[in-house]
Amino acid sequence: MRWVVLLLIAIFISGCTGGEAPDVTKETAAPGIHDEVEAGPIEVFLPGTQPDVVTFERVSFCKFCHGGYADYSPYDTWRGTMMGNAMRDPIFLAAVASNNKDFDGRVLIGDYCLRCHTPKGWLEGRSEPPDGSSLVAAEDDFEGIICDFCHRAVDPLSEEGKGLETNGTVETQRNAQYVVSENTAKRGPYEPTPTGHVSKKSDFHLTSEFCATCHEITNPLYNNEEIEKTYTEWKYSAYGDYADGEPISCQSCHMPTVEGYACNVDSKILRDDIYQHEFAGGNACMQDIMKYIYEFTDEEHIAALETSQENAIEMLGNAAKLELSYDEKKVDVKITNLAGHKLPTGFSEGRRMWINIKFLDSNGELLRESGAYDFDTGELAKDAEIKVYEIKPGIKNTGDPESFPDLLGLPDGPSLHFAANNYIYKDNRIPPAGFKNSDFEQYKAYIRDAAYNDGQNWDRTGYVIPDGAVSAEVTLYYQTTSKEFIEFLYEENKGNKWDYFGMGEKLYEAWQNTGKCAPVEMEKETIELS
Repeated sequence: MRWVVLLLIAIFISGCTGGEAPDVTKETAAPGIHDEVEAGPIEVFLPGTQPDVVTFERVSFCKFCHGGYADYSPYDTWRGTMMGNAMRDPIFLAAVASNNKDFDGRVLIGDYCLRCHTPKGWLEGRSEPPDGSSLVAAEDDFEGIICDFCHRAVDPLSEEGKGLETNGTVETQRNAQYVVSENTAKRGPYEPTPTGHVSKKSDFHLTSEFCATCHEITNPLYNNEEIEKTYTEWKYSAYGDYADGEPISCQSCHMPTVEGYACNVDSKILRDDIYQHEFAGGNACMQDIMKYIYEFTDEEHIAALETSQENAIEMLGNAAKLELSYDEKKVDVKITNLAGHKLPTGFSEGRRMWINIKFLDSNGELLRESGAYDFDTGELAKDAEIKVYEIKPGIKNTGDPESFPDLLGLPDGPSLHFAANNYIYKDNRIPPAGFKNSDFEQYKAYIRDAAYNDGQNWDRTGYVIPDGAVSAEVTLYYQTTSKEFIEFLYEENKGNKWDYFGMGEKLYEAWQNTGKCAPVEMEKETIELS
């Protein structure tokens, strides 16, 4: 293997605090392939490393030493994840097209979205036009969150980070305000060892603040109102600032460690803390949809996607605890959130969790059901007792026809228009242990249309027992996205000039033919009603 190290050296020679982010915009020239907007579009500018400052190695370079030697190797566990497929994600692509349509050139909103999903494409200057049409597959722009990007990231709040070229001061870790070193040394949790590239130990990579860079998303158009607040949900909980002892980082759950080797070169060291790059979350159906749309032929990629799906299902099975009790009138269903953030968390449109309860008679016949889901049509029946845990963002117009969101002509109320949304109408998702309402309100991880006491990471729902019922079967379901959101993206992208990839139609067809993003059974219990 020594020749490998020499070859790699030759190749390289050639070649935790938060604050309010500044709400800054500037004007740029409109994208040439789209209609001009009279005053020029607004670019959502944020500080951090800017385009055309750094370039990155392709992932095939990393695979050479970090893949193919074990089932835990970094490249192999990353490849099938939503991180590794962030720019292929059909929901993301269809949603970006819909958002570009809403703003229709007034704001380069797609550029803001691409910043997280293809950092290589964005930093190397291929994010405009904001529909992704300038991205290049041969440059790994569609590989999502690539190895070299993460392993050259620098804490933007550190002295080193502040000393790098950032075009403004980064004040908080969010909204992809990343700072990346021009130095190609690969940063990670270990002390440097002799390998095919220069390495550098980085404590930043072990912190939740590292993850916050792209998992704390606000809307700069609306005074940084909530979009996705997973980091805040974690930070102000018993897993973060209110931990009894050391905080439990995001990596602890989403990058579980094993004993093994970080690479396959001669100088490899046996370690007991190899971080698997699984990044398992709640996305358990996009893997099937991507296989359908992209018709992958690479068996290793297909296998990696299937493993990613299995990991997501396993994680969902460990995210909640279901407990049942009853009296003479009602069955009480208690759901406890075992995750380090709200349950569910992540992107708001379509993602949901609900209780299904079936009351059965002595013959096992169904008497009444709440939360009934039709697996053939993808429809969730909305009965009088149903409990769905979800977030419903939406639009509140200001009364000023010259400002956003009023300029877009969209009605007030809950909305699936994502970037146009400026208000949270509902958020009854179960908070994590140790949270405080005052923190969640102050830092815009709102609880709306629900009430949880400080620290309460559970919810109870009572269901009236019908006459003749002798048992109740209860299932807690989680769904990656809903029929309503898929249909919304399909309709919004019909004839949409911004849907460069035609993803509205492709997503809808794939959804129809791959099980309609069927919900995952998180927990299931039966209680006898004597």
